[in-house]
Amino acid sequence: MEKLVLLTIFLNVAEAYMMKGLLESEGIESFVFDERAAVYTPLVGGVRLMVRNIDLERAKEIICRQETPML
Repeated sequence: MEKLVLLTIFLNVAEAYMMKGLLESEGIESFVFDERAAVYTPLVGGVRLMVRNIDLERAKEIICRQETPML
């Protein structure tokens, strides 16, 4: 099995799942960790969104496209 690596951290569970959906629509499988801990204890460090090591660079590109405002 390919190693999972951290892509990004969200403070909001809903945002993590929206990004997960976007990545999966692009063919990248992703995994949400610590969602329950973040709901009950927001200071725990956030919700981690993980991807396979092989997909990391492409996933970063997808996230950057989302953060860049469209003109």
